[in-house]
Amino acid sequence: MSTPEDVRAKAVRQLMEPGQERARLAAELERLDTKLRPLILEAIKAGVPYRRVAELTGISRATVARWGKHEE
Repeated sequence: MSTPEDVRAKAVRQLMEPGQERARLAAELERLDTKLRPLILEAIKAGVPYRRVAELTGISRATVARWGKHEE
């Protein structure tokens, strides 16, 4: 029979690998957002609709719109 401590330790072990992978992917997304932001702003200035920018980049329309408004 498992003790509460054993159950907690197992839960922590199960979280370790996917948690580390998620943190790595979040950092990669942040790096890509930094690279994409000036390109997105250029597309907005060129008249590309926010919805199309979102479709092409996977960035939400709300974020695209917020970035666009900060540049105005």
